[in-house]
Amino acid sequence: MEELKTEPELTLTLDIVKKYICPQATDQEAYTFLQLCKAQNLNPFLKEAYLIKYGTAPATIVTGKETFTKRADKLPQYDGFKAGIIVYSNDKVVYREGCFYTTAEQVLGGWAEVYRKDRAIPFRNEVKLEEYMGKKTDGTPTKMWAEKKATMIRKVPLVQSLREAFPVPYGGLYSPEEINTVDALPVYEMGKAPVVQPPSQIKLPQSKTAKDTDAAADDQPDKGGVPDTQSVITTIAKLTQKVGDKNGKKFTLYKLLGENEIIYTTFDKNLATVAKSAHEAGLEVRLSYKADKYNTVQNVELIEPSDPVQKELAGVENTFGPQTYDDEEN
Repeated sequence: MEELKTEPELTLTLDIVKKYICPQATDQEAYTFLQLCKAQNLNPFLKEAYLIKYGTAPATIVTGKETFTKRADKLPQYDGFKAGIIVYSNDKVVYREGCFYTTAEQVLGGWAEVYRKDRAIPFRNEVKLEEYMGKKTDGTPTKMWAEKKATMIRKVPLVQSLREAFPVPYGGLYSPEEINTVDALPVYEMGKAPVVQPPSQIKLPQSKTAKDTDAAADDQPDKGGVPDTQSVITTIAKLTQKVGDKNGKKFTLYKLLGENEIIYTTFDKNLATVAKSAHEAGLEVRLSYKADKYNTVQNVELIEPSDPVQKELAGVENTFGPQTYDDEEN
């Protein structure tokens, strides 16, 4: 198995990536992430790299913002940088260092220059705000881009200029600001499931109560505070699905009945598929879920059985065929 020694006390492996960094990632995505960390000596537990996957979309690899500047300071040929924003002010396009602008001005983009001691001409990039601004499905900016667009767009040309000035130490590294499908970075901690916030551009309908999830299409989740993520080992006694429609958009809500009659919910078919397979094989799962009134499932991990017969029934972990679910009675 491929290994990367990022710190004396940590050896990064594919198993660690799949368990504590991105359980939803495919083996190929996890392997690609591992190889990048190995090649660039990145430690995800030090906020240097992230593997992010939403639903069935391809996983995204991004680098922590401080990784770029810290790495530059260690390069002997690095000679500093300048970066700022491009604004439309008083009928003129103005290139301004930093991120400040007034409410009467319009932010158009960002610019940056990176200097090398052995080059006479700096590596300069200019980018357009519209090309990188993260947006929701309704076309409005995501929270970070709406509130801090100047700060966000300034980082994009800076990272691009660093990559061009130093292609070897920055090869394959991209910042979250360059990937506009990434809205919030996950939190990694060894021995715990990753805390991943869903992207704001994906709006999921929610239920009014944990017992009455039929009303999921009518309410949005509470906006006050972020609930804690908890983990529990349980069997799945029953799994049902409810198909609904909200504002012309169809959705499928899956309900997982665990031990002690506790109901967990998810809109992610992949997670429901793992739970369904565990139910049919009689296996336990480790459920990571938000401790909110919906018990929203974040991840489902099969507990590998010690009994050889059960192990054979379980088949290859995370490889399942088409699944069918019991429809809920109206």
